[in-house]
Amino acid sequence: MWNLIRMEIKKVPLKPHIAGLLIANFIIFLLSVFTSSLLTASGNISTLPGFAPVQLDTVTLAAMLVRATLIVWEAVLISVFVIEEYRNKTICLLFTYPISRTKLITAKLILICCISFTFHVLSNIFQYATIFLAAKCFDFVTFSFGNILVQAVTTMSAILLGLLPLYVGMIKKSTIATVVSSIVIVAIASNSQGSSAGLLSIPVAAIIFGIIGIIFSAVAMRKMILSDLSN
Repeated sequence: MWNLIRMEIKKVPLKPHIAGLLIANFIIFLLSVFTSSLLTASGNISTLPGFAPVQLDTVTLAAMLVRATLIVWEAVLISVFVIEEYRNKTICLLFTYPISRTKLITAKLILICCISFTFHVLSNIFQYATIFLAAKCFDFVTFSFGNILVQAVTTMSAILLGLLPLYVGMIKKSTIATVVSSIVIVAIASNSQGSSAGLLSIPVAAIIFGIIGIIFSAVAMRKMILSDLSN
């Protein structure tokens, strides 16, 4: 399995993705700080009519943006490692190896999840470090560690939910559909009706989203294993 994963890594250069990750995180940091300044200037925000206003700290804002960005990024990885190969039928070469389709596809999905997890960890470290330093200089930048367990649950759920576009993308073997579906997912998961930081910030909702992601990715995986590549 690990040999298959190493083989997949060699196919796609990750340096552009890492560079893009750095740029995205810098933009997220600036957006979080800017939004914090606006919230401080205009007062707090309210999630539902009749409820007390809630002040989002800068770290929470950054975490929400990181999750949203990386769900879309995961869809891009799915497009690169899976959808493109099916669309161009280059995956036929892989299927000629004396290895089961299940192992080949599982290796791809494990790699995508591992890359996404690494990106989440690196992004969170970057955001915590930069926001901590910014909080020392600006009063409107608020820093808090939050609940580590909740963050772990929401991160893993975001990664699993990010697999859902695989199902959509495999319907028409479309990279565009894959990425667009991830944007729709982000819009739903970031809905602020349940929480000012988005539904994914609620552990129970995050777990449900994660289960949904697993189910749809499993269905997509089964279709991929049984698919007739001649069509």
